[in-house]
Amino acid sequence: MIATNLHSNRLPRPAISESQHTDEKDAMRRRGRPKTGVADAASRRATRPGKPYKSFPLTPHRNGQFCKKIRGKIYYFGPISDPPAALKRYHEHCDRLHTGKLDHVPRSDALTISDLANKFLAAAEQRRDAGSLAARTFVDYFRDCERLVTFFGKDRAVESIGKDDFIAFKAFLQKDVKPSTLKGRIGVTRSIFKFAFDEELIPTMVRFGREFRRPEQRVLRLSRAQGGRRHLLPAEIRQLLAPASLQLKAMILLGVNCGFGNKDCAELQLSNIDLDHGWVYFPRVKTGVDRRCPLWPETIAAIRAVLADPQLNAIRRRPEAADRLFVTKKGHQFVRSIPASGEDGRPRLVEHDVIATAIKRLMHKQGINLKRVGFYGLRHTFETLGAETGNQVAVNFIMGHAPPSSDMGDVYRGGVAEAALRQVTDHVRASVLGSPAKTKSRGEIKSTSDRRVDQTSKTESVVQTVASSAKGRGRSGAAQKPSRR
Repeated sequence: MIATNLHSNRLPRPAISESQHTDEKDAMRRRGRPKTGVADAASRRATRPGKPYKSFPLTPHRNGQFCKKIRGKIYYFGPISDPPAALKRYHEHCDRLHTGKLDHVPRSDALTISDLANKFLAAAEQRRDAGSLAARTFVDYFRDCERLVTFFGKDRAVESIGKDDFIAFKAFLQKDVKPSTLKGRIGVTRSIFKFAFDEELIPTMVRFGREFRRPEQRVLRLSRAQGGRRHLLPAEIRQLLAPASLQLKAMILLGVNCGFGNKDCAELQLSNIDLDHGWVYFPRVKTGVDRRCPLWPETIAAIRAVLADPQLNAIRRRPEAADRLFVTKKGHQFVRSIPASGEDGRPRLVEHDVIATAIKRLMHKQGINLKRVGFYGLRHTFETLGAETGNQVAVNFIMGHAPPSSDMGDVYRGGVAEAALRQVTDHVRASVLGSPAKTKSRGEIKSTSDRRVDQTSKTESVVQTVASSAKGRGRSGAAQKPSRR
């Protein structure tokens, strides 16, 4: 018999098992949630975006992006509304993500290779228009940026490029080029990425790795040795001077007397020359380094002949060549660079170097056929012969070399003496023209044949002195015998 409580309207609660008690707690925990049926779940799955096709490698996430779990970590590649862009971004980084070389996916708004190239070229164009960058250098920069975009792709993020990419890019750059060309390409590439960091386009500097470096000096020296000599011999220079025209003869003498190049002769003005005292004061066009050089009597005579020629004086000069010492028959400068654009919009440079053409034609006519030697070979000749004096400071001063930043001697040096400059030019003149200079400096270096003659004469005089002294001692010994004590 079940006992009842008279003071309560409730009936006694029946005993329940432990499993029933657990189910009741779960039901109470879910209380307040709306019940969803099978139809609601199906409708929810129908409204959620899925893969564009079955073999699509990415999975749509509930945050609205395509994702993929790689090496235990979920990576996101773009919005679900644009599957092609997400797939392209995945293919750009999948190799590095699966191998563990990349632990994040760069942002979609990160700096791309095309953006970096455009910004770098825009800055270079401003420098070109301001006159601080040569037009030819700008064209070379454009070609280097084209190589970057061709290899990495225009949409590749700069931050995603690592040392392995630069190793492959170096192999791409060195195809069918000399080590000197590879050196320039690597240098410009590093400058482009440094520009991105300096302009705060990327938060951290790109790491190139140990392999993406310029070729070693040993490799460059071997390459130069395989190319043959780059200078003209004294006999070859004398062979060119005889049949050369007035202007070309004066330019050849300036090239071997002062180490002038093609651009130097084309830009030379009469105001830079002091014919009465025999000096030329002309900053180097390439570096802007100030320089001065004593002129040979033959160089002065050749310049005076150019100034006195009536046919050259009758030439109607162009405005850009009004103050130039040398002009072509049509009144232009001998070396001109005209910026232009191709049909595809790419910048190019139309160069007119009449000096190079004239010297090559003259060399071929005289039977001097050297592939790598032209008018600039005269500058190499001056450096080669001038170094024989041992006065490299004077040689560099005449050549207009820009000293390295580590050269503390150039910082403290107040100038180069006139005697040192004449010592170099007189030695080069004696070697090329075969006649000694009229003005001899105190420390003039003699040629090898002169040194041998002097040494032979000194040796003969010493031998004669020793013989005469020995003969004198013999006569005195015969006349006067030593006394015995």
